[in-house]
Amino acid sequence: MRFQKVSRRLRARAPAVLALALAGLGQFSVVTRAEDTRPDMMFVLDLSNSMWGQINGTAKVEIAKDAFSGFLGELPDGVNAGLMAYGHRRKSDCGDVETLVPVTPLDRGKLEASVKSLKPRGKTPITEALRMAAQELGSRDKPGRLVLISDGIETCNGDPCALAAELAKSGVDFKAHVIGFDIASKADQAKIACIAHLTGGTYWNVKDAGGLAEALRETAQAAPEQVLEFPVVLTAADKDSGARIDGNVDWVISKADDETVVGSGLHGGQVELKLPPGDYVVSAELDERAGGASFTVSDQGAKQTVLLAGNLPEATIALAASQAVATSRIDVAFTGPLADSDFIRVVTPDGQRLERDLWAYVRDGSPVSLPLPSEPGSYQVAYVWTEYGERILAKAPVEVTEAKVNLTFASEVSAGMLFEVTWEGPGGQDDWIGIVPQGAPSDDYGGRWSGVSNGSPVTLQAPVEAGNFEVIYVAGADQGILARKPLAVGEAKAGMQAPSEVEASLIFEVTWTGPKGPDDWIGVSVPGSDPAAYLTYARPEGETVRLMSPVKPGSYELRYILSGEGATRILASQPLEIKTPLITLEGPEEAEVGKPMTIKVAGPANGSNWVGFAKVGEPAGAYISGAWATIDDITDGTFDLMAPEEPGAYELRFVLSGDDTVIAASRPVTLK
Repeated sequence: MRFQKVSRRLRARAPAVLALALAGLGQFSVVTRAEDTRPDMMFVLDLSNSMWGQINGTAKVEIAKDAFSGFLGELPDGVNAGLMAYGHRRKSDCGDVETLVPVTPLDRGKLEASVKSLKPRGKTPITEALRMAAQELGSRDKPGRLVLISDGIETCNGDPCALAAELAKSGVDFKAHVIGFDIASKADQAKIACIAHLTGGTYWNVKDAGGLAEALRETAQAAPEQVLEFPVVLTAADKDSGARIDGNVDWVISKADDETVVGSGLHGGQVELKLPPGDYVVSAELDERAGGASFTVSDQGAKQTVLLAGNLPEATIALAASQAVATSRIDVAFTGPLADSDFIRVVTPDGQRLERDLWAYVRDGSPVSLPLPSEPGSYQVAYVWTEYGERILAKAPVEVTEAKVNLTFASEVSAGMLFEVTWEGPGGQDDWIGIVPQGAPSDDYGGRWSGVSNGSPVTLQAPVEAGNFEVIYVAGADQGILARKPLAVGEAKAGMQAPSEVEASLIFEVTWTGPKGPDDWIGVSVPGSDPAAYLTYARPEGETVRLMSPVKPGSYELRYILSGEGATRILASQPLEIKTPLITLEGPEEAEVGKPMTIKVAGPANGSNWVGFAKVGEPAGAYISGAWATIDDITDGTFDLMAPEEPGAYELRFVLSGDDTVIAASRPVTLK
């Protein structure tokens, strides 16, 4: 086993402070230079499939991305920082751990860009991620700090607590901070909190976006607030005889108020640790025996004996049916100890949880409605007792049968067009229908999806690129694909008829044909610019659209843009020459303040061009309040414009306003 080899290698090398050899890890060297004392930081993000779970209607992965991006601005300049992720590339690969940004001088832009496109897909190889992060940090002559954000426990048969213990024994300056994100179970918290507790780091249990942001900020504190801690001694004893137990007892200590785990990874009949004053709950397990107690830490510390009993409380599980359709819900009646945190869970036949955990609390009473997995097969529904860790008290088998789903739609569509999908299926509250590349997983939908909660049919937009795709029906409970059907996307065509020359800042018409996608547009752009760039645009409605020409003369391009989730294409284009407009602006050189002044005006009217007074030398957008009018208001070529109230030198201006603001004509006016 890996950790047996690790232990032998550690024993064979001394002193431990000079090196860390953990299954291929590099060396951690003693820090000798004062300027190198600020720790290097490696951030590790959980991108396992469970990160698609939602908090207040937002996927946890999006909350984590936003919190991390916002936090980057609070990192001090000059710190060395890197980024790793796991579970983001392949569905069932325990080796899917990747260094996205190596530990280098802080590059906020690179770090932020690296997380934007990440999608949850796979498993949770925390141990491998910890090993790789320690290796990366260990290759440098500085203290190392790891910051792990995870919403679940190891699912790849690794033991992160054991590896953390080995790292702690090395004697080097390495700490791991762990942020548990929306982890309800104290037992689950303990399985990752141990990484922090054993390496001298901090564990946070956060439940929302605000808590995550605050925890991230605390990881970057140069000098964390020092909290007074006092010695605590915990002793295990047999409940029947009172005799002390000297076996490998597993301990978990949590705060009494919010159940955040503050002590884990501790083993033995008697353990010692230090805690701040406060109220705590401790649980202890050894084989089939378990027990727990509450205790208070004062400035004198605390001593607590925990009695372990082997008699588990009774519980029963009764299912409404022994067979049910995949993704449906089944009513589960139960009896049991009914501890507030007890829950009913779907597990594999040997009692293991599923990759996407399906469960419901018992606190709301019997029966509960429990979602079933999307994959057909044999499962168990279990009552999980949480009083002292997590123990299954009762199970009942359930056979999950295939869900019948039928999708009907046009097998060939043009790129970017809208089309309807008629469906028959479970219709779960969070089920959805989307489009993915042929053979791709559900998370490659690229924003092309629609929920089924409003019934059949749903409307989707075809990808903007031609190719072979599939329409998929996805179960909301665990994001499993229940059905997939081929969709051929052909090239879209578009055409435009418009004048080749137009005066600047003038409304002109374009007759068009094209797919008329919901985000398509027709506009004027600079030749060679990005497909998404424009100066003026309009959505394609009816047979013609009205566009405003740019305000500056020159050579431009008229474009039909096909736009969809994640892609923008120029579907059709043609040159457009913008000419200098003919403008007339006449009026007296002198006028009386606050009195109407008759002017003669002619030029392009587009709803935003205007004529008015401004101070000499002021920018094009400046004007005197009450002393201006839009060109559209001048119907016969003459207009009485109210002069400003203050005497002085002014400019009477004809201003073109659209994609820019330009003074097309002006003349001086002195007001007396």
